Amino acid sequence: MYNVKEHQKIVVITGAGSGIGAEFVRYFNNRDCKIALLDISLNGMQSLVDDLSMLKENYLLVEIDITEEEKVKNAFKSIVQKFNSIDILVNNAGISQISLFEKTDLSIFKKVIDVNFYGTVYCTKYALLQLKKSKGQIITISSVAGFSPLYGRTAYAASKHALHGFMNSLQAELRSDEVSVLLACPSFVKTNIEDRTFNEQGLPFGEKKGTPGEVMTPNYVVSQIMKGVKKEKGIIYISKISKISRLISFFFPKVFERKMVERVKADF
Repeated sequence: MYNVKEHQKIVVITGAGSGIGAEFVRYFNNRDCKIALLDISLNGMQSLVDDLSMLKENYLLVEIDITEEEKVKNAFKSIVQKFNSIDILVNNAGISQISLFEKTDLSIFKKVIDVNFYGTVYCTKYALLQLKKSKGQIITISSVAGFSPLYGRTAYAASKHALHGFMNSLQAELRSDEVSVLLACPSFVKTNIEDRTFNEQGLPFGEKKGTPGEVMTPNYVVSQIMKGVKKEKGIIYISKISKISRLISFFFPKVFERKMVERVKADF
């Protein structure tokens, strides 16, 4: 199975300029890995590698919109040209949406699907040959919304549900190649996702009210994910909220729906 040694690996991280992505950069940098950072904004990535005093030969910054397939294809060519291999792919980049479906402009719906789902598909597609050679690891950041309904987040939930179908099926295809796939399902994490959460017109949603329970740090989320990698997990539910939501939504879906709506409807 996948070699879980974390040192001196070649790692690709999307959404690497902030939040969970930036924490993954810190984690792997501390283990002497070479890292390709992908993000739609160069500034966050540049500040991060400067703060970490990373050597230029150990990183590659790629400013990219991962919804553009040809650019993703070329980006992975550049990564392989620089580092010769890929051992770990972290699919972290994502955006969110808070708006009732009937009021949501479908261009916003499509944008969320394009970033969260197709962006992940493109990155995985063009990393796959190298991951098969290295018997590597794919880590994909999902959410509670990946396995349960979420009021007012139809596009976001649809994108995360699609990730689960894609990654679970891909694992079945790749198991004989000894490429491991892990889906991570955190609940609420302290990141700048608010800046990338849009309303029905595609404008920043602003402050949310319906955020029940504990808000985790990116550091904690990454530590739990890497524990899951070492244990060869296919999916992990991070936080009590995530674990409880999984159980209730599966065994008592109507109860889950009622309780969930009570909590998050404050945003509408």
